[in-house]
Amino acid sequence: MTSGEFNLKWARAILEVLADCGVEEVEIAPGSRSAPLVLAAQTLPAMKVRVHLDERCAGFFAVGYGRSHLGPAAVVTTSGTAVANLLPAVVEADLSDVPLIVVSADRPPAMRGADANQTIMQPGIFGDRVRFEADLPLPSAQGLREVGPRSVTEVVRRAARHAMGPPGGPAHINIPFDKPLQPESPDGLDQGGGVDEVPPNLTAAAEAIERGDAGAAGTWEGGRRARGSDQDSLLAHRLRAAQRPLLVAGPVTDPGLDGPAVVRFAARTGVTTLADPLSGARFERGLRESAATPVLGAYDHFLRDRELLRRLRPDLIVRIGRTPTSEALEAALATWHQATQVVIDDGAHRKDHQGLARHYLHASAGKVLNRLADRHDGDPSPHPPWTRNWTEIEAAAWSAIEEDRADADHEGAYAAATLRALPPGATLFVSSSMPVRDVDAYGRPAPLDIQVLGNRGASGIDGIVSSVMGCAGGGAGPVVGLIGDLALYHDMNGLLAARDKALNVVFVLVDNDGGGIFHMLPIRDFEPAFTPYFATPHGLDFRHAARLYGLRFTDAATPAELEKAVVAGVKRAGTEIIRVRTDRERNRESHQRTRARVARRVNEIMNREET
Repeated sequence: MTSGEFNLKWARAILEVLADCGVEEVEIAPGSRSAPLVLAAQTLPAMKVRVHLDERCAGFFAVGYGRSHLGPAAVVTTSGTAVANLLPAVVEADLSDVPLIVVSADRPPAMRGADANQTIMQPGIFGDRVRFEADLPLPSAQGLREVGPRSVTEVVRRAARHAMGPPGGPAHINIPFDKPLQPESPDGLDQGGGVDEVPPNLTAAAEAIERGDAGAAGTWEGGRRARGSDQDSLLAHRLRAAQRPLLVAGPVTDPGLDGPAVVRFAARTGVTTLADPLSGARFERGLRESAATPVLGAYDHFLRDRELLRRLRPDLIVRIGRTPTSEALEAALATWHQATQVVIDDGAHRKDHQGLARHYLHASAGKVLNRLADRHDGDPSPHPPWTRNWTEIEAAAWSAIEEDRADADHEGAYAAATLRALPPGATLFVSSSMPVRDVDAYGRPAPLDIQVLGNRGASGIDGIVSSVMGCAGGGAGPVVGLIGDLALYHDMNGLLAARDKALNVVFVLVDNDGGGIFHMLPIRDFEPAFTPYFATPHGLDFRHAARLYGLRFTDAATPAELEKAVVAGVKRAGTEIIRVRTDRERNRESHQRTRARVARRVNEIMNREET
């Protein structure tokens, strides 16, 4: 058997094991060294194969796929810097607990550190960002004699298990190949073979590196291990004893599980709930069943008042998910540090960077909240005037926010218009920076029956286009991506995926010619450095990018026009871009006017209650 023939069987064996573990998608960034993997992938009917010319696009497409599909895609790259380009996507997958499998082709180990072309030290390149790493031996006669601790089949299965979780995350399999890389002729592709033909004693020469195993049990009070039922009883007792309980639902990995559980818990118990747009609860259809469910969303506007924070001080805070999008809510949690704070989370990374949690339950938040809801008998527990204060303030805030809905001159109005346009079952993928904050501040809780996703693990604006396309590839649809101009510029290469006309994606491009978020920060006063180094105006006309990739492109001048355009766009097949132009400074001023109006309305309620 020649080296090329064995390379192909070796590659096919690895991919067949991944397919057997449930991996259904392979993202390929073409290159020479990965030829055995590419040839093997296109012979496996169980896997859908997509080609990406940019490795970073391939990685973030896989992240988007994993978010919507909740199962990993395998990303295949050639050797060298091609692998390094996956680091941003691996970081996001790690911090967001999103399943992802990197399969990198490599040159023979003897070439490492020896001035060989396109050869870098690929094992360990992702550091502690991966949950599992394996550097496989060279498929050769020498490799047959290297007896290691685990068979290749088991190593690949372990990589898949670590990627799928729970918690999900990235895994890395590095595979060196020697020349000739492919069989002597294309006829070799039809010879079959795979797992059964790989000699059973072919094993990994290096130990697989495992990181980040999270236990299923939880800890409660002083680090004592507690069974699931004990955790539930302790938390249920805390909730019954609390006079001013609060549930804070931050961005979660699985909004389809946690979101409905949050809404059901709030409806059954009456606990005031602050729901991040990425929590799965803000727009959950269960809100329709109980209009009185205390799921709130205007808090970013009114939790900036010190006196209001004092009056709304809780005695118990239950937290799920990552840090809330709202900086006002994040700051409020620190202000309320005297309250007992409990985090429920089963992710790979601790969700308490401010060190506020007195108790930390390592458990599925959705499952715990559902069990607590089941425990609650009868009507929701009354917490007046606590609950009434929150709901009255919430109503007043939304009244003030929506007062200028028809002619609002800020990007939040476009975010709200996008939400109104989405049909049930749609997915909104929001970019980091201002889009996610606008959806948070201007997306009123309602039973829209939509899913809202975003890359909030590392909160970068890189790879957003590809992540949106990956969501559509993972089965979500129709998909609308709310994205800023800098984020689109960062990942324009990702638009190449739109060649697949089955991907139904509408990009709402908020184009303010630069970094609008910096106008919300104190640095805006530091001219002349501010404009060129922070606002970074670029002067690009993105209709030319749409033409380059063959996409439909339209402009919307008002929130009403945008709403109409999105309604039409999600009904069409393929990918298109709808642009809205905004002014960074006018946007900041309009936001400030809205917040001032909210503050006045809230103060009116507070003054009325005092009298």
